[in-house]
Amino acid sequence: MDETGVALERAWSGTCKVLFGQELGSYKLYSKWLRELVDAPSTRKSCILGKEVIHSTNNYRKSAPSISLDEVDFHRKFPPLNLNEIKDIDSISEAVKDRVAYAGNMILGNSRFIEKSSNVNDSFYVSDSTICGNSKYMAYCTLTRHDSYGFGGNAFSQCDFCLKCHELTRVKRSFELWMSQDCEDCYYSHGLKNCSNCIFCFNLQNKRNAIGNQELPPDKFRQIRAKLISEMAEELKAKKRLPSLIEIVGKEKKAPKIRVSAPAPEEQKDKGKIEAAFSKTMQLIFGVPHSKGIDFYADWLTMHTRGFERHKSAASKKEVFLAHYGNYSDLPKDRLLNLEEAQEFGKSAKAAPDEIGGISLSNAHSKISEIAFFNTGIQDGQNPNDIECTINIEASNCYRTVCSVYSKYCGCSFWPRSSEHAFGCDSVFDTGFCVNCYHSVRLSRCFEMDSCNSCMDCMFCHNCENLQNSMFCFNTKNKNYAIGNVEVGREEYLRIKKLVLDEINSELEKTGKLKRSVFSF
Repeated sequence: MDETGVALERAWSGTCKVLFGQELGSYKLYSKWLRELVDAPSTRKSCILGKEVIHSTNNYRKSAPSISLDEVDFHRKFPPLNLNEIKDIDSISEAVKDRVAYAGNMILGNSRFIEKSSNVNDSFYVSDSTICGNSKYMAYCTLTRHDSYGFGGNAFSQCDFCLKCHELTRVKRSFELWMSQDCEDCYYSHGLKNCSNCIFCFNLQNKRNAIGNQELPPDKFRQIRAKLISEMAEELKAKKRLPSLIEIVGKEKKAPKIRVSAPAPEEQKDKGKIEAAFSKTMQLIFGVPHSKGIDFYADWLTMHTRGFERHKSAASKKEVFLAHYGNYSDLPKDRLLNLEEAQEFGKSAKAAPDEIGGISLSNAHSKISEIAFFNTGIQDGQNPNDIECTINIEASNCYRTVCSVYSKYCGCSFWPRSSEHAFGCDSVFDTGFCVNCYHSVRLSRCFEMDSCNSCMDCMFCHNCENLQNSMFCFNTKNKNYAIGNVEVGREEYLRIKKLVLDEINSELEKTGKLKRSVFSF
């Protein structure tokens, strides 16, 4: 076994002892279970050496060539294009096809001992994971930052010793914990804030030693906890999996009817501010004003982003949003609550006291059915004028956006962080005035960019760094006025750019979308 495997086996054994009080054998015996409910990486073959290439997205065309990051020659010289033959985007696509390759195995920064993973930075001992930053001892995970000893998890940050957990922040030593923050030693629970030693609990804040939302004397809690943990360990050893929290709740075929009095905070919404920001961004990038509003372009803007589903609250029938992120869309659709309803419901919802003593893995579904309802979003800090958004942290003037963090004037996007005027973007940091950009950092006035860093006034580029006034570039660095990885000079660049923009503007004005994207070459 290689060094990564040895280290992960030790980490897995330690995690099992922390969570279940005993070792449970090799983590690879549980790999099928650990992969469940986690975004699977895309695996292809390199067009250079035929080696395995891992991508963190499935957006690239199946027929497009892939290349491993360690095979990329960022300084490779290409022959100049015949610019006189360039008439439109299709002719450019044909001219640059010999330099198109989508990079995978993206292991960045100070990272070592990484296997079968991509979009990993500054991390150690990681396997079968994607979009992982500043983490160590992680396997079968995605969307993690500043974590350690994590297995089979999706979307968590600043967490340690977490197994099969989903959408957590600052959590330690927990199993099957969903959508929670600032918790420790919790099992099979959802929607907790600042809680510890909770099992089968829902929508609680500031509680300790609780089962079925009932706080218990410490001795009584420890007694029931020991029995449940033993059951979990024995079933894991025998079956190599445990049911998820959603599976357990789903054994009850029909959700009980509930009523919750939780009026939503009143706030005047002004979509006009967002429309003005969208119009300004479109004109800045495409050079001309576009007469139609953001909704006309919404299907195109969200084509390659993680959006959300619309459902109804179980309590009020008000609209709630389930993000295509962090396993929100796996929550049972007949047990959803909005944030205010969940907080209010959690104050009073409790399992019957006489039911708690006899709770077990096999009967938990019937014991917790009355309290098992699920919050669909997060609001942290001040989030004024966010319209049809979910999971907001100090964001303002955002529209139909998921995971807006320290951002403003964003629309139809997923995870703009410290960004503004970002529309149709997915996972962009420190970025401004961009449309349809993905998995990138420090972009300005860009369009259709993927996996790029520190670029401005660029379009249709992939895996590029420090480009200015460039388009249709792949796997290159430090260029200005470049087309297809070749610098062509300011005059020729602006001439070709006008042809491209004229085509884009015409197609957008007529149809509200483009047939081409950075993923389609």
